[in-house]
Amino acid sequence: MNRIAGIFDLARSGGSLGTLLILLEELEIQRRIQLAEAVEVVLVADAKDLALGIQRERAHAPGVAGLPRSANVSTLMTVVRAMSGVTGCHACFDRSALDEVMGLVRGGCALWPDPATLVAGGHSYDSTASIQEFHARTGSIPRLSVSAARLALARSYLSAKAGGRLAVAVHLKNNPAVSGQSNADLASWHAFISSCRRDVPAHFFLIGDDATNADFRALPNVTVALDDGIAIDGYLALIQAAGLFMGMMSGPANMALFGGNPYLIFKHPDHHAEAMALELGEADHYAFALPGQRVLRIRDTTENLVRAFASVTQKVSA
Repeated sequence: MNRIAGIFDLARSGGSLGTLLILLEELEIQRRIQLAEAVEVVLVADAKDLALGIQRERAHAPGVAGLPRSANVSTLMTVVRAMSGVTGCHACFDRSALDEVMGLVRGGCALWPDPATLVAGGHSYDSTASIQEFHARTGSIPRLSVSAARLALARSYLSAKAGGRLAVAVHLKNNPAVSGQSNADLASWHAFISSCRRDVPAHFFLIGDDATNADFRALPNVTVALDDGIAIDGYLALIQAAGLFMGMMSGPANMALFGGNPYLIFKHPDHHAEAMALELGEADHYAFALPGQRVLRIRDTTENLVRAFASVTQKVSA
């Protein structure tokens, strides 16, 4: 059986949800290119150990102590196991696990990206370059998806809560440990969602574990998914199932980025400006975006939120 093993190097990726979702999209592309029947994911502390193991058939085991502080292995594995088409997930942090992965290699399992390329700095987990290149050659990309069972549960949940209104998944990144350039302007979002209560038949589902302004809970057109016990795999399913995603450029937003439904992702124009220019050029969307899928490098003021929402509402069915 033709298999691909995706290598998620926690040292080089930062162990973040966003970079993991980019890798999962790359693996879907590699599945097409290599006509693979199965995709597995290997989490490693440092690909150097794996690269040495492949070269020498023996290596010292990676150490757990080397994991980035941001890496939550349990959460990452939950995400991997939630995705459609992923048949296995391996946490390669000790000698026995390294031997297991080496068994995959000896069995002919293709690795993506190549560990030696990773160690040499030839692959960036934080770039969509290979995805855009595939789109340029083929005119499309595979769309990332959770398992059918999770997607069905998400659709049922949204339908029950939205009551026939447009279901909008929203992620308001709010990390007090970083500068405000990465965080949502909660006052602007509250004013926007409050105005929609009067004018638009929409219901907003706040996803994520970020600190949420208590005032949002008082709005009748808002559901806080965390309050219903929904966790990371459920958040991703809600993003995929919703008629529209809105929020800040963040890890969860990448689920929408590689999905098939409309989205409005906001990015502060001065935050990672050079990197965003490489990704998008002057456009307000990725090359592989579908109609209604926009990345807006503008401040998330109430006026901008209202204007952007109006620009896609007519194209989105409840």
